[in-house]
Amino acid sequence: PVLTAGVFMQFTDRVFGTSFFLPEGLFANNGVASAGGGQPLLWQHLFWFYSHPAVYIMLLPAMGMVSDMLSCFARKPLFGYKPMIYSVSAIAGLGFIVWGHHMFVSGMSPALGLSFMMSTMLIALPSGVKTFNWLATLWKGDIKFTTAMLFCIGFLSMFIIGGLSGIFMAATPVDIYIHDTYFIVAHFHYVLFGGTMLAVFGAVYFWYPKFFGRMMNERWGWIHFLLTFILTNGTFYPMHVLGAAGFPRRYADPYHFEAFQALLPINQVMTVCAILLGAVQIIFVINFLGSMVWGKKAGRNPWQANTLEWTTVSPPPHGNFDFQPIVVRGPYEFGGDGPRDHQMQVDNCPADALEGAT
Repeated sequence: PVLTAGVFMQFTDRVFGTSFFLPEGLFANNGVASAGGGQPLLWQHLFWFYSHPAVYIMLLPAMGMVSDMLSCFARKPLFGYKPMIYSVSAIAGLGFIVWGHHMFVSGMSPALGLSFMMSTMLIALPSGVKTFNWLATLWKGDIKFTTAMLFCIGFLSMFIIGGLSGIFMAATPVDIYIHDTYFIVAHFHYVLFGGTMLAVFGAVYFWYPKFFGRMMNERWGWIHFLLTFILTNGTFYPMHVLGAAGFPRRYADPYHFEAFQALLPINQVMTVCAILLGAVQIIFVINFLGSMVWGKKAGRNPWQANTLEWTTVSPPPHGNFDFQPIVVRGPYEFGGDGPRDHQMQVDNCPADALEGAT
């Protein structure tokens, strides 16, 4: 709604002569604008008030998926389950009051900039809680290095790097230096591509058997992960170096300036890695489509997970369950007496849900 309102206001400025964003005395279209008194800064506020929470709309589901997968493949309960819930709620709430860190150099009030700096640094606390709890979940676990687990570990490493670079950018004095440089591009892509996309890849490998009743090829999954992980770092990590050197983004030809010409080899390496990174995803597409036909048939619970969806058949029937599940315990319960290292959420699940892949 906020972005829609902003776009409509901009439309009326251009078409109907209003001045929501047009300042007094603006010279445009071969003449002085008839209306005035608007504020261009208002457009930035409306745009970023939408755009920064949109980052968390993409990131928070990835965090939830990673929590599910880490617990399953570490064969341990999710460490600090309630703090994980509180922290994701805190991130969702604080995400609405940090948009101004995109505007430190826009001319806003220094007092307002200070408040945005503090709120941006504050949002690192719940993010740190989640990262610590993920690492604690892995600690001394019986880790199964499936393709999905590898992507989760990749998510963790990328999210830590992206989060640490975000702390630098949250500080107003530092951001003034690196604003609109490749350092910003590096941070953004480490969080949203290196973080979110790796989590999504892992989730596809994890839940694919439940969707289609067949397993994706693990060997090709490993190859896909290793190449994606290496090339992602090859593409985006050097951007920190370029950004620290002041290399600007959004320039058609930054090498027009002699000072940047020495950085050309770094950019060439990034370009090659980016092209290869895109090409490597062909492996994933072939694995995804081919496994529908040639993949090993999956049972109800090929990963020996203990959450509710793994008690029904793969793929699920109409209505999701072929029996009436009675939930008697929470998720992520491992250990206890018996032949299995985990406890299902329901006591009346079919026997084949306890046997793993067929």
